[in-house]
Amino acid sequence: MKTYGIICEYNPFHNGHAYQIEEARKNGATHIAAIMSGNYVQRGDVAMIDKFARAKVAVNNGVDLVVEMPVIYSLSSANFFARAGIMMLGALGCVDGISFGSECGDMELLKNAAMASLNMSTKENLEEKVKPLMNQGMSFPVAMKQAIAIDDGPMIAAVFDSPNNTLAVEYLKAMKMLNLEFELHTVKRKGAAHDSLTPSDDGFASGTLLRQMIEDDEDISAFVPKDMADIVKEYEEKNMLAYFDNLERELLYVLRYNIPPTIAECPDVDPGLANLIFRAGIDSSSLEDFMEKAGTKRYTDARIRRILLCLYIGIKATDLMIMPPYGRILALNEKGAEILKASKEKAEGNKLAIPFGSSLKDIVELQSPHISRFADVSNRATNLYGLASREIRPCTEEFTAKIEIQ
Repeated sequence: MKTYGIICEYNPFHNGHAYQIEEARKNGATHIAAIMSGNYVQRGDVAMIDKFARAKVAVNNGVDLVVEMPVIYSLSSANFFARAGIMMLGALGCVDGISFGSECGDMELLKNAAMASLNMSTKENLEEKVKPLMNQGMSFPVAMKQAIAIDDGPMIAAVFDSPNNTLAVEYLKAMKMLNLEFELHTVKRKGAAHDSLTPSDDGFASGTLLRQMIEDDEDISAFVPKDMADIVKEYEEKNMLAYFDNLERELLYVLRYNIPPTIAECPDVDPGLANLIFRAGIDSSSLEDFMEKAGTKRYTDARIRRILLCLYIGIKATDLMIMPPYGRILALNEKGAEILKASKEKAEGNKLAIPFGSSLKDIVELQSPHISRFADVSNRATNLYGLASREIRPCTEEFTAKIEIQ
């Protein structure tokens, strides 16, 4: 038994994801566990298809076990997102390797970039080298890249130009911080670039393009597995596809209701940004208007959207001080059950071990304050996600939805 872990979002699951799973199998993986974002994704958006349906597609197409990344972390910056995913794979205790995509496909280059990033993240370097660049109006990621270019050269800095490279670096950093050692397997991104709006000739299209095609009611069947295409069609017919813009009135209400001190309690918010969001919120009559007023070179649109959704759900910066206290199973097959059995056998000697289960009700009954907090946020997030589609979804799905068990 050789288990590989994948940290993913599958928004939607497409041919590139299937290719990564195939390559992991070729590399010796007999079992695959995925830590997947739930109903909200790291770019600061709602997932077009709900987490239960996406997990089912993943298991139908090569993944053996799908565990949800808590929304507190799926709506956080790349370093917290990566750390939570790596920690949860470590918590399983039986994961031998991790597979991740990258634009460069060069493991040594990624390792060097990770060391450069860790070095630049020290308190001294942040104060002396990164902060002065931010004071010139650069966002934190741009300032970090610029500082790394000065210290480590343009080749290392160029790694951070690509989103999959950047996440790969964060996975490597998280492993070092958590003292975890996994076999490393990177799959060079094939076909269309991450945000490309043009498909490749060999059946690959970016998630960005596919989401745009779905919104425009175009056929995506050439770029996704059949069951993913079928679910998209079904959700379209039932008005169940979720969109950030469908939450416009709810989000504008949140902006008009909250004051800067409350906004400042959200993750990744400093007092200056809290004031900016507050002023933009009360001066805006649409989400587009708000994003134009709140967006600056220093604060990326993705960061602003994540903050807005955290404010909507009630996620606080203090929540990120708690590492995921449980693993919610969204789908599994027979091999997935074997992963859980191996995990249980190794739990006693695993310092990162957490409970894994498919029933949120059963998990809550473990009566841990941290579990209760994360479960409460998860339930609220799912209930509010139900307002993001034109057909409003029921308010009990977090506890009543049936998971995929093969």
